[in-house]
Amino acid sequence: MRLVRIFDEYADITVMGKSNHSRYDALFEVVRIPNARVDLERIQQYVKSLQTRFPDKNFMLKKVKVEGKEYYVISRKSYIITPDGKRKKVRDRIPIYIDLEEQAFYIPKSYIEKNRKLANFVILRVLGALGVARAKYVQTLGR
Repeated sequence: MRLVRIFDEYADITVMGKSNHSRYDALFEVVRIPNARVDLERIQQYVKSLQTRFPDKNFMLKKVKVEGKEYYVISRKSYIITPDGKRKKVRDRIPIYIDLEEQAFYIPKSYIEKNRKLANFVILRVLGALGVARAKYVQTLGR
């Protein structure tokens, strides 16, 4: 698995949204807030809030080692159990890897290649909720 560093290796993070009281489509860029830091307690609080708001989505925080380096991962379970007892693969999960020592954030390259739009949105939502990133207005796209 190849991890891509968000804001350095993967800097072109754009999200579609609305402007002018939702009258126009607009383009927003996800930018890092200077000197913003995140700690484990804040990450745990965020994951706990996701778990209470969306109990059926199976959000979790786990600690993993990738190529000898430890990361905290905000993700969902890779499968769900259907009512008839079968395992069904979850297709819309995008894990975010967090290196607390370097204050760096990563995403697997394969997820960007498969579903860039969803990956950008998840980056905006997760890093925005952690207070590390924000959406910066770029342009209005018209009607």
